[in-house]
Amino acid sequence: MSWAPKPQIETAYGSQAADVSNMLGTEVSADDPDRAVIEPWANTVSGPIVDVGSGTGRWTGQLAKLGHTIEGLEPVEKLVALARQAHPGLTFHRGWIDELSDTQNNWAGILAWYTIIHLGPEELPKALVALRAGLVDDGSLLMSFFSGPYAEAFGHPVTTAYRWPMSVMTQALERAGFEVRHRYGGSPHAYIIARAVPKQT
Repeated sequence: MSWAPKPQIETAYGSQAADVSNMLGTEVSADDPDRAVIEPWANTVSGPIVDVGSGTGRWTGQLAKLGHTIEGLEPVEKLVALARQAHPGLTFHRGWIDELSDTQNNWAGILAWYTIIHLGPEELPKALVALRAGLVDDGSLLMSFFSGPYAEAFGHPVTTAYRWPMSVMTQALERAGFEVRHRYGGSPHAYIIARAVPKQT
């Protein structure tokens, strides 16, 4: 699902994998409102996509059904197993967001749907740098998060999560090498579409 600190996340989501699966399901419903954001974004991506924090594989599976080349990346072993069982024809890697910095596969698009919600002030900048490292130049990131007037921790059903003002998240993405193209700053749900700025040579 999400990242930081690794043992805490893996333990929390691993112990509640069945509950997460029951809550989210392994398929995207026809009336899921997030389809209106995720599917049009995916149509703008010219190349392979990685679903970072793929959880039960629901969005990986949905975008694959629509014809996109996509793989999942998920740190929690039990959720990876659920995703592989639900979507046997797709590839799901077990791994952490920071591993994108070391991969040889640079993606045209990264979907990070509520992937960074458990990242605190120290972890978030590193994760955004890793997301940029995983993209080709001019690649596209779609990232959702919890937004609010202040940067603050709050009680999440699984483990501690964080809210971020839109302005703070925008600045953090720009420092990590992104250009914010579109943002929706609803409260508590927000999302950003950003372009990977070409690296200086």
